[in-house]
Amino acid sequence: MTDGDEAMRQAIDEVFPNCQHRVCGWHVARNACAHINGPKKSSAFRSFIFDHIDEDKFDECWNEMIKQHGLEDNVWVNMIREKLFDLFPQIDKALMRLRNNFFTDEYASNTKSLVILSHMKSLEKHATSIYTYCIYYDITKEINNSIKYSHFAPWNEENEVKYILTEYDSPYKKTVSVFYHRDIIEFQQVVEDGDWDSSKHNLPILSCECKLLQNKGIPYCHMFYVMKVENITKIPESLIFKRWTKSAADDVQCNYICHRESQIEEGFNLIKMELNILRNTVQGLDDEFQNNCNKNGDDSGIKSQILKDPNVVKTKGRPTSPTAPTTPAAKPQKCKRPNQCRICHISGHDWRNYPKKESNS
Repeated sequence: MTDGDEAMRQAIDEVFPNCQHRVCGWHVARNACAHINGPKKSSAFRSFIFDHIDEDKFDECWNEMIKQHGLEDNVWVNMIREKLFDLFPQIDKALMRLRNNFFTDEYASNTKSLVILSHMKSLEKHATSIYTYCIYYDITKEINNSIKYSHFAPWNEENEVKYILTEYDSPYKKTVSVFYHRDIIEFQQVVEDGDWDSSKHNLPILSCECKLLQNKGIPYCHMFYVMKVENITKIPESLIFKRWTKSAADDVQCNYICHRESQIEEGFNLIKMELNILRNTVQGLDDEFQNNCNKNGDDSGIKSQILKDPNVVKTKGRPTSPTAPTTPAAKPQKCKRPNQCRICHISGHDWRNYPKKESNS
């Protein structure tokens, strides 16, 4: 019904004159298979639709594809070209809106100081340092929802504790099981001299049978209740999904390359070799920078600048009086004139206690 029906389009323009016409990429790709003969041609057309092409290079890439596959006389291809060309401004507007939302949220996450109001202040304070501004409010909702739960006597094993949670007013109505255990995980870290140092850390791990952590990506209220019972002051790393943190966009490109190339042994060796070369290059630039700083006698390499108060600028506008002096120091001292009698104009008395008036009376 919505796939380019002309009668419906005319009716929509009359009934809804302010609505926007949008092109569906799935319909365009499906119609390409019906109007373009050959799997290679239709595949090239679909890749042209979904690839990132600038509006300025659209005509050049389109003509190149048409000549390569011999689609100059295809009526449907010529018709769909106009629709795709009208689509580019809408894509630019959508990208502009997404970027604006991204920078707005990033600014709010890095600059705003949030007020901690919940009963688990340490957990909420830790959430403010790792999660973004919007996800933080979802975390506070889950922390507040954990108040309505209670638990039965926990079931203990060697390294695992099972908590059976239920709502406070309705026990045995609906129960949720939360598993909590500590595993001693041994890992290696690089020390300053280049050797490997093995250390052991206790990392708390929580899992809930509701599976809402895997669905939403944030710890749910059941887990926060167990954290309160176990007196855990920080959200465990196993419950933090990096896509909701402030540093989610820092290493996107590196993670993508490492994940793709780690699937093949040749790619893994290539990335390993290139990273070693890049590390040596960066180390050389850093050493050169430090040598230049030492020659100039500056340890930091950054010029120290002292910020002082700004210069006082004379206020603009009309002065209070035309004859007012330009400098405050040259302004004469004004003394207040004493009150005078309205009859004799002499100070020391007024018209109510005028001497002659008292003598006549």
